[in-house]
Amino acid sequence: MEKADNLSALLRVAKPYPLEGETFKLFYTDTDEARGQNSAQKLSNYLRANYDDPQKILFMGHRGCGKSTELWRVSKELEGQFEIIRFSIKDETDINDLNHMNVLFIILSKLVDTVPEELKDNQPILDNLISYWKDTKIKEIIDFEKAEAQAGGQANIGFLKYIKLSVGGILKTGKESKETVRKHIEPRLSEMINSANDLIRILKQKLRKDNKEPLIIIEDLDKLSIGIAEDLFLNHKEILTALDIHIIYTFPIFLYYSEKIDAIRDAFSYSEILSMIKVKNKNGKPNETGVIVFKQLIERRVDSFLFNTNVMEFLIEKSGGSLRHLFEMIIRAALAAMGKNLKAIDMASAKSAYNELKSTLERSIAEEHIPSLIEINKSSDKKPLRNRFLLELLNAAAVIEYNGERWCDLHPAIVDMLRDKRLIA
Repeated sequence: MEKADNLSALLRVAKPYPLEGETFKLFYTDTDEARGQNSAQKLSNYLRANYDDPQKILFMGHRGCGKSTELWRVSKELEGQFEIIRFSIKDETDINDLNHMNVLFIILSKLVDTVPEELKDNQPILDNLISYWKDTKIKEIIDFEKAEAQAGGQANIGFLKYIKLSVGGILKTGKESKETVRKHIEPRLSEMINSANDLIRILKQKLRKDNKEPLIIIEDLDKLSIGIAEDLFLNHKEILTALDIHIIYTFPIFLYYSEKIDAIRDAFSYSEILSMIKVKNKNGKPNETGVIVFKQLIERRVDSFLFNTNVMEFLIEKSGGSLRHLFEMIIRAALAAMGKNLKAIDMASAKSAYNELKSTLERSIAEEHIPSLIEINKSSDKKPLRNRFLLELLNAAAVIEYNGERWCDLHPAIVDMLRDKRLIA
């Protein structure tokens, strides 16, 4: 993939995907100075310092702020000392119906995949893993005869993999069957935790010859709804911290402002926040460092002549510091310009893209949110009180948390919405 020199090519390179591998080499721009911190380095240093003492880490930030790219940096930084098992929870299950049992089962499944040969030589652990699922209710929804036929009639790794795939599929897409599996798992969670820790011990023995430790990185848990996130990280935090292995959990930024955050943080070893890049300061004036970094981010992917005068600056300002919103607007503006047979994005197309974003964010705002929005807008310290409305507004990206001394402000689209309604000056 190359830097775009026309609007059609722009549509490919401006997608707001995480940068990894070749795309990282081509398009990555250092944002550490603009963010006021190097989160990847801090996470890496913390894990190195606690190399043989398994840590449970929360890595939080707004959706689309660059967490996945930072976690890729962590993976590359630590690959010589850690064996990294990294995955997105969205690829494994339905996050709209996620609970602690899904997370634990997925981790167990990933661990099984790391030690297939070693498990063959550890019959007691293999027997425990298989016997766990030999329940009458489970047999009603899983074809055990097929599993045993594939395994040659023996309790071996082939049988276990079949069960793993079947149960995993049910937890991802099933309905009534999903409840059957969950009812089976819930009373025996301690057994599943013990089985997972047995697998972790096997994995650690395997890695010892290379002087490595295992590290699990779970992405996209920051995309959970408020209710599901609270249930997972508050009500079942002891499940998330029970495994004898390093784990980085992505974590929703809105829970950081929950009244219950102290109870959550106390259960975990360390937490790190990746803030949005400031494109304006608390006093409303442009933040030159942030604006320059955003221009660099764009110009690594796209030739600047594809933007008419002041268009790039307009889109940066209206993004509020959200990388995702910035690149979504660039794509929509490019499509609008192409529809007019233009060779570059004009201001009218940019404003059209911004209006689409504004409409999307407006739909997340209820009448009951308006007083909180007005209060944040007029606040001088930009440190809103913790309440349920703030969680909802952060979750919707209507309110954005920034770095440095930590402060919040309204997304530019929400400011314009309030002005349109003549609720603020």
